[in-house]
Amino acid sequence: MVPISVIREAIEGGANLSGEAIDYLQRTLRGFGALENLPASKTKADLDPAQLGALRLPDYVENIEYKTTDKGVLVPEKTIDIADLKGRLLTPAYGDRTYAGSTLDEIAGVKLDRSVDMEGGNQFMRNVDPGVWASEKKAMERKAAAMAKIRKDTGEDPLMVYTAMSGQSGDASDMMADATMGMVELSKIAKKSAKAYDDTIKKMVDPEWPGILSKGAREYVNKMPMTASRELWQQMDKKMFKDMGFPDVGVIRTSITDRELLTVPSFTTGKGISSLSSTKTFPSKHQTYNTEVRGDYLGALPKQVPGQLVWRDFFKNMAERLETTGKSNPQRAMLMTPSIQQRVDDQMIDEISQFTEAFGGQTK
Repeated sequence: MVPISVIREAIEGGANLSGEAIDYLQRTLRGFGALENLPASKTKADLDPAQLGALRLPDYVENIEYKTTDKGVLVPEKTIDIADLKGRLLTPAYGDRTYAGSTLDEIAGVKLDRSVDMEGGNQFMRNVDPGVWASEKKAMERKAAAMAKIRKDTGEDPLMVYTAMSGQSGDASDMMADATMGMVELSKIAKKSAKAYDDTIKKMVDPEWPGILSKGAREYVNKMPMTASRELWQQMDKKMFKDMGFPDVGVIRTSITDRELLTVPSFTTGKGISSLSSTKTFPSKHQTYNTEVRGDYLGALPKQVPGQLVWRDFFKNMAERLETTGKSNPQRAMLMTPSIQQRVDDQMIDEISQFTEAFGGQTK
């Protein structure tokens, strides 16, 4: 997480500041195509600042190639000025970094036998269907109830603002499962290596695991609980299995990640904003996230910004908790606190405007 002191230094000093902290912000917040100022050293952190891979990636994450086919189901992206939202209540749409509206056809030069239907992620808001956010049923019902309470307490409907989870947050999705199994099916994995992996999964994840090379493995994975399927790829993303011929899990994560989210820090905010037509939940067509709320896509900030500039009260509470208890887990706290809200005030408008200007001329 980017320290708020670094963010404020960037705002006050502008994009021409030197120093390691500002260089870090320049890289992580510039997004796809920002390779010209990257160091030649190619450390693991240089290659992959969002930690998409547990292991070192083979190249800068922006350079890893994957091919997709646009399905033509997303409304055009548009921008919205934070000043136009003055006085509105915001609440996080805290979600994974996957993209939507296309199929994933090829990963790092390997053409998949079955393309992966990419559903998002933040771009789910831009789908022509009425759903603007989807999640697992219980999680979506908790979020909807929290937004209904905001409406009851204030008489206002909050706007949902996309806020990025960690780089590996898509691991529990069917998109990750289908992409990884597609690569496994095309990899030359020896039976001995497969057995080593299977023994690990049976011991640590699922004693009924049928085997990574079994005929029904893909279908079995898609029926597993999300926490269990996530653990399959966490275990695979280890040097011993990569050395045995298993696919590079970090490269696969890259291929399902929105290009504008490849390098940004967790909690980066603003790539999608939606209003609600109702705080009721509905069944969703999303293959992973089966429950949705509905509304209208309003747009995105001209540039994504650090979450600390938007969710100011939340991060203040996290800092106070760390100071008093010595413990603080902002990612879990945001995930487990659906009632987080922040009103757009002059401070937020000023800081976001200054930050956007300081890093102007770069990608969202």
